Amino acid sequence: MRSEEGVFLVDGPVLLDEALASAHEVECVYVERDGARASTMEAAERAGDAGVRVVEVLAGTLASVLELATPQAVVTVVRRPMSTFDDLVAAAVAADRPMLVLAELADPGNVGTLVRVAEAAGCAGVVLSERSADPYNPKAVRASAGSVLRVPVVTDVAVPTLLDSFDARELPQIATLGVGGELPEDLDLACVFALWLGSEAHGLPPEVVTRCTHRVTIPMDGRVESLNAAVAGSVVVFDAARQRRLGRAGPGIGVAG
Repeated sequence: MRSEEGVFLVDGPVLLDEALASAHEVECVYVERDGARASTMEAAERAGDAGVRVVEVLAGTLASVLELATPQAVVTVVRRPMSTFDDLVAAAVAADRPMLVLAELADPGNVGTLVRVAEAAGCAGVVLSERSADPYNPKAVRASAGSVLRVPVVTDVAVPTLLDSFDARELPQIATLGVGGELPEDLDLACVFALWLGSEAHGLPPEVVTRCTHRVTIPMDGRVESLNAAVAGSVVVFDAARQRRLGRAGPGIGVAG
């Protein structure tokens, strides 16, 4: 019942139902009947009715697998999607929507939250560089609140490869910086672009900042020095969503008129 290559684990009856409703293959469900709530057993029964193998395990088994502080009484094994970088970029271009690009983002909670943000803000998907947290880690899956089952996610791409690929396609790239960048509202964001977010400890690699076509900084009051990656990414992509609702459309990123 360990997480193996090609599959990931989701916990709880809500995410079990999300998995059953998604396009992903559900391989198996493990449930602790002792102490389980009625909603948990009902979800497990729905999985069985859908033809999924349901296995009962001893109480406490799931806590040792998930490494979560408060694991629930049901765990679902889901087949990982086969999203590719080229497919994600093609979808972003076709939909004229942004992509989140996470550069060595190590915190699984932030990674999962940003996958959730990507769905909520209408992004085409999320790309993670090498040395980023696994978006299919149980903590990241829980933080995504099910979005990882619906949002295209591509992992383990080298930063130079990403930069070269976006440049080759002539796609705008925006680096998020603590200081010195343009304001989100001063950019035309109603288009396809790659929004780079750096690690919690070190920010973006220097080569990313150098090669990005634009740099964005979120204005802040008070003595706050910086926002965490999930908050910073949220501000920018929700401003992009606001601009799309307002009908702002241009040939690409530029100074808003």
